[in-house]
Amino acid sequence: MPKVSQEHLDARRAQILAGAQRCFARHGYTGATVARLEEEIGLSRGAIFNYFPSKQDLFVELALGVNRRYTSLIAEQGLDAAVDAIAGEDAAWLSVLLEVQARLRHDPEFVRKLEAAYDAEPVRISDWFEEQQRAGTARSDLEATELARFASIVINGFALRVVADEVTDPDAVRRLLHDAVAPRDEHRPR
Repeated sequence: MPKVSQEHLDARRAQILAGAQRCFARHGYTGATVARLEEEIGLSRGAIFNYFPSKQDLFVELALGVNRRYTSLIAEQGLDAAVDAIAGEDAAWLSVLLEVQARLRHDPEFVRKLEAAYDAEPVRISDWFEEQQRAGTARSDLEATELARFASIVINGFALRVVADEVTDPDAVRRLLHDAVAPRDEHRPR
């Protein structure tokens, strides 16, 4: 049996992820049946699930990929880049990402898989905030972890507004976010 190249394996995996993202965006997690995944991806269930053990594992990988993308954007370009990316993101795909939050509340197996994979992630937003604190460009009266949680709350809230097609000025979101995490003047009342 001929050996398949790593490039072929990587291309097939990317094809599966891209098709699954389209399918989840169109039908949501529950509506993205195996038959719909097969149709959207253009491969048989055997081919799809040779790369991912289950639909849930496929969904977890997509959620992690998005997390990596936004974490990398923040680490490399700052909070503005994340806000800009959300502003330009497909609203249907953002609505699927909101399903991630619901699954975190109601699906213990999903939580376990996502947490296990997330623990292996090399970069976190809190790491970026720690760097900003050391450089004096982020407030130091709060833990970097709390600043990261706050930034995530704002960015996720902005994503919710995009999904709802509610007009929200990305520039205003950026300015308010910067103001909230900027170093504090010790003499100014809070």
